[in-house]
Amino acid sequence: MGRLKFKMWKAKTRDRGYYSEFTDGRGVCTQSWWSSPQMSIDHAGPEYLINRHPNVKTARHNAFFKERYKQEMARIKGEEGDTHS
Repeated sequence: MGRLKFKMWKAKTRDRGYYSEFTDGRGVCTQSWWSSPQMSIDHAGPEYLINRHPNVKTARHNAFFKERYKQEMARIKGEEGDTHS
C-alpha cells in the first residue's frame, strides 16, 4: 500500500477559495474546491468527505484527511496572516 498525500492551496482565480488534493495509497488523486473552508472539519462525517473526495474510503483515509486538512489550513492562514478564521 502506498503513501497517502494531502495538500491545499489558495486558488489563483477570480473565484478565490481554495483547492484540496488527496491521493490514496493506490495513487488515485482527486481535487476539490472550497469557497470558504473552516479551520477544522473534525465534525464532518465520512459521507461529507466522500462527496468531496470519492477516494476517501476508509477510516484511515478519513483520519488522515482531517488531520492534514487542519495542518494545511493552519499553514495557509498563517501565510495569509489570518489565524482566527
